[in-house]
Amino acid sequence: MDSPIVVIGHRNPDTDAVGSAVGYAELLRQQGQVAIAARAGEIRPETAYLLERFGVRVPTLVEDLRPRVGEVMTSPAQTVRQTDSLFEVGRKQVEIGMRPLPVTDAEGRLVGIAEVHDFAKAFFQGLGDEEIDRVGISLDTLVRALNARIVARGEDGAIGRTVMVAAWAVDTIRLRIPFGPSLILVVGDRRDVQALAIEKGVGVLVITGGHRAAEEVVLRARERGASVLEVEHHTATTLRLIHMSAPVSLIMRPDPPSCLPEDLVEEVTETLQNERALSVVDGSRRIVGVITRADILRGSRRRVALVDHNERGQAVAGVEQASVVAVIDHHRVADLVTQQPLSMRFEPVGATSTIVARLFEEHGLRPSPAVAGVLLGAIVTDTLIFQSATTTEADREAAEFLRAIAGVDSQSLGSTLLAIASDVSTRSARELLLGDFKTFRFDARAMGVGVIETGDAQPLLARRAEFEAELARVRADGYAVVLFVVADIVAHKTAILVSGHARDVARVLGGRHAEGCVTVEGILSRKKHIVPALARLAQMIGRGGR
Repeated sequence: MDSPIVVIGHRNPDTDAVGSAVGYAELLRQQGQVAIAARAGEIRPETAYLLERFGVRVPTLVEDLRPRVGEVMTSPAQTVRQTDSLFEVGRKQVEIGMRPLPVTDAEGRLVGIAEVHDFAKAFFQGLGDEEIDRVGISLDTLVRALNARIVARGEDGAIGRTVMVAAWAVDTIRLRIPFGPSLILVVGDRRDVQALAIEKGVGVLVITGGHRAAEEVVLRARERGASVLEVEHHTATTLRLIHMSAPVSLIMRPDPPSCLPEDLVEEVTETLQNERALSVVDGSRRIVGVITRADILRGSRRRVALVDHNERGQAVAGVEQASVVAVIDHHRVADLVTQQPLSMRFEPVGATSTIVARLFEEHGLRPSPAVAGVLLGAIVTDTLIFQSATTTEADREAAEFLRAIAGVDSQSLGSTLLAIASDVSTRSARELLLGDFKTFRFDARAMGVGVIETGDAQPLLARRAEFEAELARVRADGYAVVLFVVADIVAHKTAILVSGHARDVARVLGGRHAEGCVTVEGILSRKKHIVPALARLAQMIGRGGR
């Protein structure tokens, strides 16, 4: 099954980035696909109001698209308990293709890992008597390994691990075998030896070859608290299976490396160069999956649809490791590189949400009233209630289509949203500068542009010293030029605070420059006016402009 499509806008998302993500995700779902609306940053107050007003859940925050362990791991994982026998663990390894098996305690927490070479080492080097006596084996484990019938059952719990075969005459057996509760004695159909073993206090008597214990032997064993098992195997096979009834804790590698589901795949790749598998655990070290090199090679790139941007510098981190399946945008075509063909829709309109609304109409579909309201709010904010120079007739038509579904007034909705956006009293200069900040590159030069639309620019411009300090800090991060564009939609003027090449900025925009501030009549659009001017500015700087 394909992974869900994550529909996401640019970093520092504005209302159009969030609204178009919400709308396009719903369109995909109506077309039978699994899609999730996401955001690449914190939402603004006006966006939060819009979502709450129409009862739409805030999109999921996605800050990194690089694949996580939890997305590629095998789950549920095949595991064994530390008390399971070597026989049980070995059989399970054969069933799953000889892969490593995480070993857990009774609560499912990781305590070790068992691999084929651990078995090989145990069989070639043997298991130490001291270790076996320390750990012990349970009667039930022995019964499962031998597929035995219990005809007399002694005390539960750990039993001894000294194993001998009664192959001598009775007198020799009486002298040479160290009888006691720690002894497991393997015999055939010799009833005299069986009776002697019970009288001498053997712990477990194993009768091989499908033979049955004598009735008097069974009765005496029950009286003495000894266990008697009957098995179909011949003696040699029985001995081998008893050897394999030891708990896997004897051979496992304790405290193996592990990882968490939220770890990046690239971070565990190096560890997997030396490990055949890594157990994936939760915060309590309980097993939730396992990841192998095969899982990584098989891969699981997250499918993503980009809305309201197509520049790598504006995209969520890790987009280059995702599978981009669609781009819906109203900006210039930039530098995003994809690994496969994709669906692309670019239109020179005032809002990406306009394109999403048109897609609904083209497919004969209608967004829900709630999503229609969000798309409408995104259009009226991005076009400044149709006053922006980027506004087209398509924006007005899309708004009318959505207004009829949502049942709200476009002008009233837009005025409310812009009023919320204009309230800057509780926001720091840095928050305002970076709230709608985008990076553009021209001739290897980075240029940053922050934008805010307001009904009253004076409260913002009164804090000019704060903004100039923040502009300088941002520019120090490697930008040739940083702009903060304040668009006053009531006064119909645009003031631009500039750090770097201020006079050249005024020249390419045709505005007036005074002490680092460029003033331009009318409402400037970042997409239509400022970005093209920055391209000319880059050429000017290259020729020695200042």
